[in-house]
Amino acid sequence: MARETSLDKALNVLEMIAQAGDTRLSTLAEATGYPPATTHRILGVLVRRRYVRQDPSNRKYMLSLKCLDISSKVKDNLEIITAARPVMRKLMEKTGETVNLVSFEDMEAVYIDQISNTKSLLRMFTQVGARVPLHSSGVGKAFLAGRPPAEALDYFRNAKKVRYTENSLVKEDEFLRDIEATRTRGYAVDREEFEDGVGCIAAAITQKGEAAGAMSISGPSSRLFGASTAKLAAEVVRSAAAVSQRLSGH
Repeated sequence: MARETSLDKALNVLEMIAQAGDTRLSTLAEATGYPPATTHRILGVLVRRRYVRQDPSNRKYMLSLKCLDISSKVKDNLEIITAARPVMRKLMEKTGETVNLVSFEDMEAVYIDQISNTKSLLRMFTQVGARVPLHSSGVGKAFLAGRPPAEALDYFRNAKKVRYTENSLVKEDEFLRDIEATRTRGYAVDREEFEDGVGCIAAAITQKGEAAGAMSISGPSSRLFGASTAKLAAEVVRSAAAVSQRLSGH
């Protein structure tokens, strides 16, 4: 096992602050397992480099706006966001549901943009920056359905099977049936497989014949699945195809 470097420790502290929000030194030291003196020294560097700031009123540490500046530069370099934004806006207006855009990294779906319906009271886990397993999300299954069957199966066999809800896919035969159904109908569904009460309908976005990302709508499963499912799915598929065309320059 590789020895943990000072940079590893600093990044672990930074990621812990990102997960926890504002938090105290003692909490960070306990969560990371580093001595308080080590944690304090790391925080001093992060504060000096303006990645972290400390609230003088309660002594808690939090991410600074420099992290937002870095994340905005990442988004600026993602061509797919520019291509998808106007399409996502139209899809949200047509369906009334939150629209998500994801990219894929390290065999996970990463949410890179989102347009929410401000009139919806539903608040979900699908925030920009969130990562979800491919087999536990509509966007991930849309991606897997476009891969060779042997590759999708190999992924599932090596993936960590977590039962987030009673509908989570943890059995191989269930996964294979779901992926085959996704290939047949041309879109993927998530029926409360990652979060109770929340469903999604998703379709892949392609560029030069390869999956560049995926788009989905998410909302209460009671609203997404029923008489209107086919109509909603058709809008998602059309929107994903429109983004694919924009990426191809058509």
